[in-house]
Amino acid sequence: MYWMSRYIERAENLARLMQVSVELLLDGTSAGRARASGSDEYWLPVLAATAMEGTFQLLYPTPKSGDVAHFLTLDEQNPDAILSCLREARENARTVRDQITDEMWAELNHIYLLVSSKAGADLLENSPQTFFEKIIESALRFDGITSATLARTEGWHFLQLGRYLERADKTSRFLDIKTQSADPVEGALESLQWGTILRACSAQTSYRRNHGTEFTLERVLDMLLFSTDFPRSVRFCVRAADDMLHHISGTPTGQYSNKCEKHAGSLLAELNFSSTSDVLKRGLHEYIDDLQVALNETGQAIFETYVFLPQDTSRPQVLLPPWDPLGYHLQKQQEQQQQQSASGSVPVVPTWLRTLGPGQDVCLQTGRTS
Repeated sequence: MYWMSRYIERAENLARLMQVSVELLLDGTSAGRARASGSDEYWLPVLAATAMEGTFQLLYPTPKSGDVAHFLTLDEQNPDAILSCLREARENARTVRDQITDEMWAELNHIYLLVSSKAGADLLENSPQTFFEKIIESALRFDGITSATLARTEGWHFLQLGRYLERADKTSRFLDIKTQSADPVEGALESLQWGTILRACSAQTSYRRNHGTEFTLERVLDMLLFSTDFPRSVRFCVRAADDMLHHISGTPTGQYSNKCEKHAGSLLAELNFSSTSDVLKRGLHEYIDDLQVALNETGQAIFETYVFLPQDTSRPQVLLPPWDPLGYHLQKQQEQQQQQSASGSVPVVPTWLRTLGPGQDVCLQTGRTS
């Protein structure tokens, strides 16, 4: 349930990021050049902000027009493409069908089937903004259905934990996409671009209510990084994730009982006592990089605390041979044993074989124990 919600949130926010890129293209002075060259240069900030540049270069060493958009949306070789995220979310949901509601499954299944179909590919080609809107609307419906139908058990807390951690990370990447633009702009165009980013985060209405119609860097940072009441701000999401972790463990708020609570609490404290002036002093891109590292460390700590269980020292450890599909290591081992037998020495039984329990067997090629 934790990873199901993270993948849904990731797909939604990638759709939002691509919306930002399209609208920045339409607003920017380089739009005519991008269209005339037929290049994908307006997608490059999205690749940089989502750290997918290396994967893209590996899969597309000589990219053609349209490759970046396909890579980010429907390329099954890209594990972070929108289609891949929805497929993983659906697979995770399938394994916990008994813990989620029928309405949740129906909504997730519906959007996956649409995106993976030819109709979805045609929609992306003919009307990309409509394609992205459908993904965003489906994710919002899934969120509403979850709130209305799912019992507030431990599964609910893990689902919310995954959603808020992923949302905090992706909100920071909305800000980073502006710093990745090749041609920085100032004045009215810069204000227009910040407004586009706010609109993609569904933050424009809240911003105007608090700050009016003038968009400035300082106020946008205050809204998307440090707001305590806007539900997509980094500070709001980290605080919610911290609350979920304490609900799961039962530890009183303000204390910690494991590594993930310590990481989340430390990050929340930094956000509570930071301001836009601190961000600008350090540099927006550098601050966001540090923020994303802290979020990744929190996610890794959650894995180590709740997924990666320490081995039971009271039982003998089974050390399996390395993965050897071509039988190279097995052949070398047999040659070594033949040499030892010819020299009259006693062959050494491998540790992993000596520690097998009664009735256990091992496939020497795959290393699987039965």
